[in-house]
Amino acid sequence: METAVIKTKKGISPIWILPIVAIIIGLGLLYKDYTESGYMVTVQIKDASGLTAGKTQVMFKGLPVGILKSFTVSPDLLSIDAKIEMVKQSEDKLTKDTQFWIVRPEFSTNRITGLDTLVSGSYFEIRPGTDKELANSFVALEEAPPLSTRVPGLHLSLSSNDAIALTPGSPVLFKKIEVGEIVANTLQNDGSILTRILIYPKFTSHVNSSSLFFLSSGIQLDANLPKISLRIDPLKTIIRGGISFVTPDNAAKPIEDNTVSIPLYENLAAAQHSDDIEIELTFSVEHGLNADSEIRYNGIKIGAIRSMKLADDMKTIHATAFINKSLEHLLRSNTYIWSVNARFSADGISNLTTLLKGAHLALIPGDGKPSRKFTIHSNRPANMTVSKGLNLVLETDRLGSLGYDKPVYYRQVQVGHTTGYELSATGQTVLIYLNIHEPYVNLIRENTKFWNTSGLRIKGGLMTEMKISTESLAAIIGGGVSLSTPDEEEMGKAVTDGYHFTLHNDPDDKWLNWSPALEIGSPDRLIEIRQKQDDKRQSAPVPQQSEHL
Repeated sequence: METAVIKTKKGISPIWILPIVAIIIGLGLLYKDYTESGYMVTVQIKDASGLTAGKTQVMFKGLPVGILKSFTVSPDLLSIDAKIEMVKQSEDKLTKDTQFWIVRPEFSTNRITGLDTLVSGSYFEIRPGTDKELANSFVALEEAPPLSTRVPGLHLSLSSNDAIALTPGSPVLFKKIEVGEIVANTLQNDGSILTRILIYPKFTSHVNSSSLFFLSSGIQLDANLPKISLRIDPLKTIIRGGISFVTPDNAAKPIEDNTVSIPLYENLAAAQHSDDIEIELTFSVEHGLNADSEIRYNGIKIGAIRSMKLADDMKTIHATAFINKSLEHLLRSNTYIWSVNARFSADGISNLTTLLKGAHLALIPGDGKPSRKFTIHSNRPANMTVSKGLNLVLETDRLGSLGYDKPVYYRQVQVGHTTGYELSATGQTVLIYLNIHEPYVNLIRENTKFWNTSGLRIKGGLMTEMKISTESLAAIIGGGVSLSTPDEEEMGKAVTDGYHFTLHNDPDDKWLNWSPALEIGSPDRLIEIRQKQDDKRQSAPVPQQSEHL
């Protein structure tokens, strides 16, 4: 009988294969967990409402980069430490100046934000910093930070001294098209407000050194009678406010990025008049002027009163006004400025538009030294010279119903108007100033006669034939002046500005029968005619001087 030989089997028993595989897998999982495990940071917050551990995410440009793990209340009970696990790849990006903030839904009268949180819940938003020092502890911002200057586009800072109600995200408009947004508002140490804006890259060419920025109120009504205008900005601007700008000179030099302290004006009008000349006005409270009364020259608006302040005597007003910069030459020491108000008299109402628009200022430039301070007069100057036509002076013993803007007639056709009146230097006569309109200047000669046509002219009596005559209904009510020029051989030479005539109370009968042939037309044509007539009279006797009272 053979003896059994026991041999030892070499190798690993198959029973160990499964445990070994399990160990390898476990080690692999441990390695993977180690290599892919997140980076824990602590973010200090003041309120954890709307946040849930294990659910609330940290977002960067719409992608999740972390998740809230747990909360810890600080020992002083004033804050909460949120433990957040960030993805491993973010570890070298979490520098000391990295910013965290919480995005929650917000509803107010001027903005609606965080609508996406109604579905996903509140979340953390992160903005990586630029510092080289890494950190794992942060303090969350109370609200979203303004856009970084690294965002593409044109970054500008606007300065304003007035209170403004603008929020980050409000639009910046150009021709009512949104071309940018408001980034942030900062109150400066001097009390001014610095507003940062961003102009989107594709619109930066519309901004240059001539651009003027102003607040957009959404709806702007200009009820400056007789013109009424209504300006309506986009709905977003009406709800949230915004800033608009205009660029008067497209060829102006480009503006540099991060330019600071560009003026932000209250409205478009203030922006357009930003370089106007500021002047000081003094007048009495009876003038009826207000803080937006216009200043006019030859009927054209050249400026306006900007602000008014009552003096200590309670009777005088000191006002600040602006004048268009291009009209600086009008501002001289002897420039005459007066208030224009509606006037009621027997012949009607003058300056009727002031009943609707309010009083305004009229201006006659002087020739003195440049000045910025003026005293406002109650009436226009007595001797108001008109730039066009022929300016004459009539002398009479009393004014009667004549005054400003009374008609001057030739054959019952109005050819001019009175511009003012005053007493003579000795007080013995009244000087009446009038202007003959340009087409009719050739009607006036050295021997032209003027008479007062106010009211009715009655000649005759009980035993003689009675004659009643007048120029027009307007002359009956408000007064006027008529003129007549002798026939060819007696009319005399043409006269120049400032020539004096006597104003008669009644006309001589022969004056009414004069009918010279006189050319009427443009100034150039009249100069030619006068030259020919003067050449004919060179050999004639010198005519007598005009008569005086």
